[in-house]
Amino acid sequence: MATGPQQKRKELRDKRLNAEAASKGVDRRENMIKIVGVAAFIAIIAIVVAIVALSGGSDDGSSSKSSSDVTAQLAGIPQNGTILGDPKSDVTLVEFGDMQCPICQQYADDVLPDIIGGPIKAGDANLEFKQWAILGEDSSLAGKAALAAAEQGRYFEFIETFYADQGLEGSGYVTDDFLTGIAEDAGVEDIDKWNVDREAADLDQILLMVDNQASELGLTGTPSFAVRGPDGDLTVVQANSTDPQENVKTLKDAIKEAGGGK
Repeated sequence: MATGPQQKRKELRDKRLNAEAASKGVDRRENMIKIVGVAAFIAIIAIVVAIVALSGGSDDGSSSKSSSDVTAQLAGIPQNGTILGDPKSDVTLVEFGDMQCPICQQYADDVLPDIIGGPIKAGDANLEFKQWAILGEDSSLAGKAALAAAEQGRYFEFIETFYADQGLEGSGYVTDDFLTGIAEDAGVEDIDKWNVDREAADLDQILLMVDNQASELGLTGTPSFAVRGPDGDLTVVQANSTDPQENVKTLKDAIKEAGGGK
């Protein structure tokens, strides 16, 4: 059976042959112009097909992290639900993120490793990732799947593994098979339980509460950050520089100002 690209090439070839037959008797120069035009069109179609094929989750996904990188990054750091780090810490760095968001993935690669390996691992603060599903139904499905992974202590592994296979937002790649593969790769042991947990009725309410909280804070997009200090209040942190190291510094300074670290 012909694949989509093969069928497209066949259709284009048939059109070219029909065009050549219809133009019989026209001078050679005019025929060559038509042939070249069709060839260029085929080349454009081939490029588009290649781009579409590469846009889905694959080994060439957005993230540069491997599973061993994720394991090493999170090793020895406790997880409690959606929070990474010492549960006794008085300071929490809160990220409002959408796992389909490519900028969130970039921050996970270029900014957060220094935060996790620094103040989080040192116990000066912990990190909470709130599922702010703003990019459509696929983001909601992904968020619920991650929250279900949190029930088995694999929340941050799920998020990082998802980023490694992140596809084009809104393209429909977030299927049950895709999410199940992410859960398995993230080390979720009981997939049957995970499947039940991600259908829990209260998850929609959790996502709605996050959305309401983000609106109350005046947040406008993902990723957004805030710091919660000993008083329990959230203070928004403007870590939106184009320089990752500047964002690292901003987040570390905010943690210190809230009472985390020396």
